Amino acid sequence: MPQYNLKLNTTIDNSYSNGLLPQRNNKNIFYQETSSRSNLANFSLNSENRRIINKTEKYHFQLIPIDEFTYDISVQKTIFKWIKELGWDFPISSVKKIFTDHIFNYVYIWKDEEQHIIAYSVCYFSEKISHIAYVFYDSKYSHQNLPIRLTLQTIIDSHQKNLDYCYLGRFSEKTGFYKRTMPGFEYYKDQTWVTL
Repeated sequence: MPQYNLKLNTTIDNSYSNGLLPQRNNKNIFYQETSSRSNLANFSLNSENRRIINKTEKYHFQLIPIDEFTYDISVQKTIFKWIKELGWDFPISSVKKIFTDHIFNYVYIWKDEEQHIIAYSVCYFSEKISHIAYVFYDSKYSHQNLPIRLTLQTIIDSHQKNLDYCYLGRFSEKTGFYKRTMPGFEYYKDQTWVTL
């Protein structure tokens, strides 16, 4: 897959608008793959979105700047456990990189009713766009509504912040196919953004 050095692009935001995604192990490298986004000018919650919200209203979250988040050995062990149980191919060194030395500047911390942390969403926010880049969650929620709510909440918050787009990462029938139900969904194809 083609890779592009960020220094060749005007801004991070321009890289996203050109369908590029940041490489997880190098904050200066973007790559070309089928990217997706929510066009917030077309924001409208559909019945499926509202169902997800209703089914997950018992969970609550906090959005904080990532430089105020303490990435310590306890967090690392928790995420490593989740990744292992979910069967993901995601080295813990990459997890540390995206939390501590990348373009991502905000993190959502999700908790259950007992105040136990059940998920993290690592994001990029600028004045015009956002990107929900990586999510990590307790494996017991893998076939429930919470993982979809993580994405949906970032879109809702981005709309409330009057941003133009919320980028959603990769999209295909095998990767992130659920994203097609998100408000204002678009994906990058043949050098342009198209709707389904």
